[in-house]
Amino acid sequence: MQHNDYNESGYIHFENFFAETKLQETERILKKFHKSWLAVNAEGYKNGSINSHSITSGEFINEQERLAIFRFITQEKIKNILNSIFPAKAVFLNTQLFFDPFNPLQQNYWHRDIQYTGLSIDDQKEAIRNQNVVHFRIPFKPELGIELVPGTHKNWDLPEELETRLSLNGRKPGDSLERGKVISLDRGDLLVFSANMIHRGLYGRNRFSFDIIFCDDTPDFKEFIDPKNQPTPQELDVLDRQLFLNNP
Repeated sequence: MQHNDYNESGYIHFENFFAETKLQETERILKKFHKSWLAVNAEGYKNGSINSHSITSGEFINEQERLAIFRFITQEKIKNILNSIFPAKAVFLNTQLFFDPFNPLQQNYWHRDIQYTGLSIDDQKEAIRNQNVVHFRIPFKPELGIELVPGTHKNWDLPEELETRLSLNGRKPGDSLERGKVISLDRGDLLVFSANMIHRGLYGRNRFSFDIIFCDDTPDFKEFIDPKNQPTPQELDVLDRQLFLNNP
């Protein structure tokens, strides 16, 4: 059922997916990371940043905390979903934290993650039919969530949607879209959605969400995987290594 739902719509919303005990230690580590990140990136935050990334690089957390995040990423419930929705092997790509902008008037924006890769429009159209990049979004508090356009993980934009994403013909990326569907999220939920689909984060309620990103284990994605975000050989010895780049 999961595969069919995801294959058709490009997302699955699991309510009350995580037990509270699974969230508390991860939340503590992420709050520590976020506090340190804000201290170093204060200017970028004030200039509009709404996310950070590479939590597992170890820049702002210690080795034990990094290993705890890797254990969270490799829990059985997550692996079961990956096995259900990926056509072949999936590999861990990166992590992100999403938070509200410094300026409360800052507008959110419709996008496909693939539009930032440098690919031409024609190549993007081809890639979304054959490549898989998937976000596992984990909110740590009730939030407005994400608005997405179901089915666009495999299908290209309608004219108005493309004009909105790319600011054409007077449209702006924050304008409403007729096919948009809002997915509100609560603590303990999990939203699995394709990075290739048209979507936008909804700001407000001091959101604090953790994204784990997976992609196809193919040569096309190797250049986007930073080895410093992957486990060391020593860490792999105590992890389920099948989801990581350094899996021998």
